Parts: sequence; structure tokens; C-alpha cells
Amino acid sequence: MSSRACIFLLMMHHQLGLGCHGTNIQIPISMLIRVQRLSISQVALAAMTLWSLWKCRNSKLWDNVDTPSLVVCNRARDTLYEWSYMQHANNLVQEITHDALWEKPPLTVVKCNVECALFNNNSIMGYGLCFRDSMGHFLPGMSNYEFLRVTPSEAEATGLLEAVKLAIARGMQSVIFKSDCKIVVDAVNSSVNPHNELGDIIFYCKQLLSLHANFSVRFVRRQANKVAHNIARASLSHPSPHIFFDVPSSLNTLLLNYMN
Repeated sequence: MSSRACIFLLMMHHQLGLGCHGTNIQIPISMLIRVQRLSISQVALAAMTLWSLWKCRNSKLWDNVDTPSLVVCNRARDTLYEWSYMQHANNLVQEITHDALWEKPPLTVVKCNVECALFNNNSIMGYGLCFRDSMGHFLPGMSNYEFLRVTPSEAEATGLLEAVKLAIARGMQSVIFKSDCKIVVDAVNSSVNPHNELGDIIFYCKQLLSLHANFSVRFVRRQANKVAHNIARASLSHPSPHIFFDVPSSLNTLLLNYMN
């Protein structure tokens, strides 16, 4: 192993706080080999770090992009925190819709489906929104993309936040926001917040939702979120942001199937 790689691993070891002392370049290697000395939480963090290192390796191999050790460590921590939050957070919403088809909202209520998409090794975030009324008729839709390196949950939360903002700007009174990201849905409906970048976005969502009693956020299975998914995937093909009121020709068949 080169001295540069060893120094990189030492920096990661220090940033992760795994109890490494001294400057021996063999210490990171020993840490990886003798995992049995780590606590359960450290083992989980080490495993997530290996995953983050693999993404670092792929970025260098395929895109010739160098990833700083701090980014590798923060990505590992944040992803592990999101996973742990989903597993252990209290007061999470237990109700999950099991229908695989889109359902019309109640009379006078608007439903907004939200979806995100990540491009170019997660360096570009796109999202798609689709508002429909109680008859299933298409209302405003929106797509957008930004050059941001975020986790999937952060991208989903950003899409939800923009959906709430658009609903408020359009003067909508009663809206059900649907997302297929359970981490985000549970976090928005929970009394606690993740202590990371995702938590900051969730906090802003909660603030806006608290001002509109008839706004709610619910989980939807991915099979019933295809329209928003297609809008998100096409976000790079349009100006950003892109708000539209006519049904895109590529979505006509899908929307008609849902309405029937």
C-alpha cells in the first residue's frame, strides 16, 4: 500500500474517532483486520465506511474525481445515521398504504406526488412534482435539478420542501403530499429530527406544514408514484426550474390508466 493511501486511511481513522493513536501507517490496516476489537457501533460505522470508500474508488476510476477523506467519512456517518433513524426513531407513523395504484384524493383535496432522481454519480439532484385534484385531473407539475452532492433521503426531502412551497405559492388549501421515501415521511411526521443535513431540511418542512393545518405528508409505494418518477427522470431535459400546466405527451397514457 502506498504511503499516500496509508495517510488517507489514517486521516479517515482519526475523523471517524475509532480510537487510533500514533502515526504508524499500519494502524488502519490493523483496524480493518482486527474488527473484533471494535464495539458494535464502531463495526457498523466501519462497514458503512467501506461502502463509502467503494464509492470513492468508483468516482476515481470512472469519473477521475478525487474524494477527500472528510467527505468519505461524513457520507458514511450520515448514511448510517439515516438508516439507524429509520430503524429506531420513536413516534414514527405506522400507517402505510399498500395499494400499488394511484388513488384519487377526497373531494376538494389536492394530491401531490413527489419523487427525486440522482445523476452523474450523485453529483446532480433532480426532483419531480405532480399535483392532481379529486377527479384525477392534472394540475401544476414541476421539475428541477441542482448541482448538489446529496444523499437520496436529502434529495427526497428537498423535493418535498419545494412541493410544499409551490402549494403555498399557488394558494392551495388542502393538500396530501405523497412520497415513496419512508425515511422522509417518518421524519416529517415524527416529534424528533435527525441531527444532520437531512434534519435541517425536515425542520424547514415541518415549519411550513405547521402553518397549514390541511397539509399532510404520507407514504406511497413506488408503484403508485410513477408519474412523479418520470418527471424527475426527465428533469435534466428542461430549464430549471420547469413549471408546466399541460400534461406532457410522455405521461398521457400513464395518467389515463391511473384515472381509470
